[in-house]
Amino acid sequence: MDENKKVNAEAAQDDEYSKSAVPMSARKPFMSALIISLGYVFVVTSMQAGSTIGVGLSFNKMVGAVLVSSLILTILSCIMGVIATKSGLSFGLLSRYSFGRAGTWVPIVIVAITTIGWFSIDAYLIGDSAHRLFTALPILPIAILGGLGMTLTAMKGTKWMNILSNIAVPIILIFGVISIVRAFQDVGGIAGMNAIVKEDTLSFAKAVSLGVGSYAVGSVMFTPDIMRFAKDAKTSIVVMIITIMIGNSFMVFFGAIGAVVYNDPDIMGVLALQGLLAPAFIVMVLNIWSTAQGCVYSGSMSLSSVIKMPRKTLVVIFGLLGIVFACIGFYNMFGTYINFLSSTVPPVVGIMLADYVLKYKNGYPDLDSLPPADVGGFVAWIAGFLVSYINMGLPAINCVVAAFIVKAIFDVAQNKKNA
Repeated sequence: MDENKKVNAEAAQDDEYSKSAVPMSARKPFMSALIISLGYVFVVTSMQAGSTIGVGLSFNKMVGAVLVSSLILTILSCIMGVIATKSGLSFGLLSRYSFGRAGTWVPIVIVAITTIGWFSIDAYLIGDSAHRLFTALPILPIAILGGLGMTLTAMKGTKWMNILSNIAVPIILIFGVISIVRAFQDVGGIAGMNAIVKEDTLSFAKAVSLGVGSYAVGSVMFTPDIMRFAKDAKTSIVVMIITIMIGNSFMVFFGAIGAVVYNDPDIMGVLALQGLLAPAFIVMVLNIWSTAQGCVYSGSMSLSSVIKMPRKTLVVIFGLLGIVFACIGFYNMFGTYINFLSSTVPPVVGIMLADYVLKYKNGYPDLDSLPPADVGGFVAWIAGFLVSYINMGLPAINCVVAAFIVKAIFDVAQNKKNA
């Protein structure tokens, strides 16, 4: 009997606890959680979003938009992190509690599409970076090789992800500082930055939405997959504050400041103008790699919660689909992709928070006891999605609040019915 329990525990650990809660014995120390989390947030899409914000706003407004978007992402991340730490559940399993056994397919499919899209952008950028540095190298073959490599490390789970992040994070930090300092030197410091006169082509709210959209999927859907390994809620909160307010802000500023100075929204173009393209290549690859493997890892984790298939098999499928998306030019849909994320992803936080404090305040029941679908979850999600398109205040916050209120109403009604 004990031997069977040991075998089952080892199988769950090998599958990264994709179908069960992470036991306290498998929780990781603070630094491990922080490094893995920073590996996720050091993402090229945040730099690209920062570049768009930098070109579209004056310096002072750009700084404000970046900080406000990071604050919103921090709040979303802390909420999801605490829920995951307390429950030990991945995003895929949490979705089953908020949307039902069959209903969970909807958020899971969105996670799948999102992570495959993000992975495809990262794979393409590896090929593009290599081509810009060595023009004889074709983009797509290099993108394919990069995609295969990133899929391989994602198959190895959090252990390999931690090793790569330990290498990538400090190098990216050092190089980012060099690029930002050089931009300030070229423009004449903060005074020179403020002296740049430009007409705002973005509204402040739109810029904030871009900032939120650049890492919304990370804050909402990837955070549980990382923080379910945290030892306690305090660890989760501190990790997410450092990850988002410092790490994410840094990456967005990395892209934004160069765009303001050189008036170029293309991060690779900015690095070329700074004369940093050649030394930047290895840094960009590390940056892209640490994030893309996280996309495949989290996507496969979510899907394995509803499909009876080994996580490693799903990793391979995700990686191959991401490579196909890279080859057919998904990168050209970057702006539309970010807007989609900023509207569809944040409401999920409001839904899961309402369930955590109202519906499951006494703990999460056995998965087999859940209904096929939770109507309240879907109504709340649609409400949040629609509210995100109302041009008033900050849509990224409004949609979360709306989803929370609607789901809370359904949960209170259900509690009274069950009383």
